[in-house]
Amino acid sequence: MHFIKRTTVVSLTGMLVAALAGVFSTAAHAVPSFARQTGMACAACHTAFPELTAFGRQFKLDGYVLQNTPQVSDGDAKAPSLQVSAIPPLSVMFEVSYTDTKGADKAQQGTRTNLQFPEQFSLFYAGEITPHMGAFIQVTHTDNSGGFSMDNSEIRYADHTQASGKDLLFGIVANNNPGMSDVWQATPVWGYPFAGPLGYEAPLSSGLGGAVGGVGAYAMYDGSFYAEVMMYKTMGSGGQDTGLAGDPWSSLVTPVGGTAPVEAVAGWAPYFKLAYQNTFADNFIQVGLSGMDTHVFATGTGTSGPTNSYKDIGLDLQYERPLGNDSIVVRSAIIKETIGLDAYRGAVDPAQADVSFRVAKLNGSYHLGSDKVFSLGFVNTSGDGTAPGATTGTRAYIAEAAYYPWENVRLSAQYTSYSKFMGSTTSASDNNTIYLLGWFVF
Repeated sequence: MHFIKRTTVVSLTGMLVAALAGVFSTAAHAVPSFARQTGMACAACHTAFPELTAFGRQFKLDGYVLQNTPQVSDGDAKAPSLQVSAIPPLSVMFEVSYTDTKGADKAQQGTRTNLQFPEQFSLFYAGEITPHMGAFIQVTHTDNSGGFSMDNSEIRYADHTQASGKDLLFGIVANNNPGMSDVWQATPVWGYPFAGPLGYEAPLSSGLGGAVGGVGAYAMYDGSFYAEVMMYKTMGSGGQDTGLAGDPWSSLVTPVGGTAPVEAVAGWAPYFKLAYQNTFADNFIQVGLSGMDTHVFATGTGTSGPTNSYKDIGLDLQYERPLGNDSIVVRSAIIKETIGLDAYRGAVDPAQADVSFRVAKLNGSYHLGSDKVFSLGFVNTSGDGTAPGATTGTRAYIAEAAYYPWENVRLSAQYTSYSKFMGSTTSASDNNTIYLLGWFVF
């Protein structure tokens, strides 16, 4: 199991420390450069950012290319050799937060209270590159990072054709985080809570962002049937530190007289997503199935030798319904990870059986008009086996209220309550946290 963090995976020995240091899942695919490019207000793509509307989901699937700005072009008008926007698709995101954790000795940020200015500062190139091709590229500076680094980023090519008289959207996508391509906000990359110090154990696939790069293809038939296949590989080579640090079982396999292994994904790790969406009267429903098969080297070089395997399978559901000027959104997701311990058995304990891990998430939001959102969420993790010295099992409840004085400004207050935290029920409430956030995109 892994502890979920924005774009990294933390080691098992540091798992509890990471839990107390805070976990943020900031969804940043709501950027005003899209509004400037399309000439539409943020509300066209978002019920309240970062939550996507049907139009917002389609805009992403079409490759971020809908254009309504002056163009610089060259060549044939029907097939120009150059076509770029006269307005660069650049945006900025700035977050300020305050965190107050109940237990002084178990604070989410290493101290009981923590003011971050900024919590996160991101720069974006987000918009059309050429006809049919667009990008969402994010570089981020966090309060304690000391510099900028690549965050969630992708490039898409998309087009349409006809199949059996129905529309067929097809595309190619390359990105650096499994699940980033999801448009229904079912994956941890974009999932609820969209920001906040929620801490829980998570599957390996939830924490590979920035450590792997991938390319794949997707298609949507008749606006309802969706399929996507991606292949991911560790970025870096030759045994260098790739950023994949924290496979808890492989990190326990240390060669005699050696140091902790440099971990890397063995070969290519496949990821898939299947989904069906439809609207019945005023009801929108989507159901999805996703999975990933990742093998991790457990040697000192990270480029050869035995591996442990992480097979993830997930089911997600989303429901939306307008209620006059208001609306409701309900999302749920269940992920099971089966961990094959071939490398661990060969090097440490031949009697060790394979283990599994599960996480279940449920949340609902009520949108009061266009400027207020009230939401409740629940997360529960469990497992039938853990690495030596580790504990598993977290149960958390989240309540949040958000206010949008303008469409690109989000002010929110969130409270997270734990009845179980990293296997403990007696001190779980020491991690209860109040989180205040000012989120500005421009």
